[in-house]
Amino acid sequence: MIKHLILNNLVLVDSCEIHFGPSFNAVTGETGAGKTALIEAIDLALGGRADTSAIRKGCDRAFVEIAFDIGHLDVLDEAGIALDQGEYLVIRREIAREGKNRAFINCRMAPLPLLQKIGNALIDLIGQHAHQTLRTADSQRALVDLFGNVQVDSFKTAYEHEKSCQRRLDDLHQISSRDEEMWRFQLDEIQSVSLKEGEEDALFEKHQRLAHANELSEKIDMMIKGLSESPNAVLPQLARCGKACDSLTAYDPSLKDTSTLIHEAQISLAEALRTLQSYDLENDPQAFQALEDRLSAISRLKRKYGRSFAEIDAHRQKLIFELSRLENLSEEIKEAEDALKKAQAETDKAAGALTHNRKQAASLLQKTLTEQLQSLNMHGAEAIIDISPQTRQQSGDDLVQFFLKANQGELPGLVKEHSSGGELSRLLFAIKAALAEKNGTPTLIFDEIDANVGGKTAAIIGEKLHELGKCRQVICITHFPQVASKSDHHFSVQKSEKDGRTLTEIKLLNKKEREQELLRMIGGASIVNV
Repeated sequence: MIKHLILNNLVLVDSCEIHFGPSFNAVTGETGAGKTALIEAIDLALGGRADTSAIRKGCDRAFVEIAFDIGHLDVLDEAGIALDQGEYLVIRREIAREGKNRAFINCRMAPLPLLQKIGNALIDLIGQHAHQTLRTADSQRALVDLFGNVQVDSFKTAYEHEKSCQRRLDDLHQISSRDEEMWRFQLDEIQSVSLKEGEEDALFEKHQRLAHANELSEKIDMMIKGLSESPNAVLPQLARCGKACDSLTAYDPSLKDTSTLIHEAQISLAEALRTLQSYDLENDPQAFQALEDRLSAISRLKRKYGRSFAEIDAHRQKLIFELSRLENLSEEIKEAEDALKKAQAETDKAAGALTHNRKQAASLLQKTLTEQLQSLNMHGAEAIIDISPQTRQQSGDDLVQFFLKANQGELPGLVKEHSSGGELSRLLFAIKAALAEKNGTPTLIFDEIDANVGGKTAAIIGEKLHELGKCRQVICITHFPQVASKSDHHFSVQKSEKDGRTLTEIKLLNKKEREQELLRMIGGASIVNV
């Protein structure tokens, strides 16, 4: 349960610390005094949207701190947060006009989604307009499921499996003769080229040689002449130099190495000359054209089926697989149809069980709600929950609709269409009372749940909130003295002026202050029937 709530520089609150008690806590005050600041503060602390407009005028920062006295909480275990025995769970949310907003759990930085998960586990906040959720079929179905502890997961699993089987069958049906024609054309095109690994590089090298045949021929002739045929050919001159150097070694032995280098150069150049003289340059225009055609065919394959031999060959193998699969397509479709039929049967079975469980839960819930409504000064009221078939959805085959017969002799009307605000408020309260034992959240917060009801009904609501407070911490913002008088702890929200500024204060009332507050709420008369 909530142990304390601290507000600092939030809206009209300068600084305030509230220590809620167990059981039933009532919060009262004049309209506009700032009671909604409590709800906003709790929502902010538990991951709600931060708005700098909530920071008190003239202040740069604001914060809310909320402390819970709890036992074990799975959400904390998942987040790796351990609480020592007797330690409170303390959440602090800071907002700033400039810079980052921050959130802490027991002095450790925490992400907002974690705060929201903790809030969902610890608090059920029923706002002024919460009864509007009763107007949707989805929320009505969720209430039946929660009340009856109806498990939907097995149906969802079967439903998703059926959808998966349907998608597989659809994919198989989409494989058409047109696909087969296209795949066969692609395979024929690839196989007609008969590309070999590494072939393109070798062909490109040969293409370069043929493409530059004239240049190669001219320069090779020039090199042959320069080495052996011209008047100043290199090899004859090198031979003369070698002989001259050999003759000098008799006078200077140190020239032997030089002589050796000259002879080695002569041998290398002679070998180069033989290579150039034996160079065979093919210069066949037809061969060159065939080579270009081959490279063009390879280039076309690369543009269409892959940038390399490996990619093209992988595409070829895929085509072979798909065409082979086509040959067995009818068998594969039959298998997929059988799998779908089996999945549909499993989904039908799960849907039937889900409908059965919902109808049982709805029967019990409508009986409980009728009793609760009649105890809320709606003596002829009757709640009716109708479950009818609808197109299958992820939630099942059931359209859940709440009907309300508000008065004796009237026809039931759809809650989402015909119920008044007062009727919806009482129906919502009846639902919360019915779900109190099903809902494991330790704290229930009602923000003017008694709106749109009369004084006698408010007194009954006060009694029921007091009863709820025996098994849950209840916090209720109310304008009715009949409700507040049944509380175990009474807080008053008061607005005052100080140094030209408006301040909101929230304080726990003692016995005398409580009597005065209740007198104010009923207009100053003596307290009767509260």
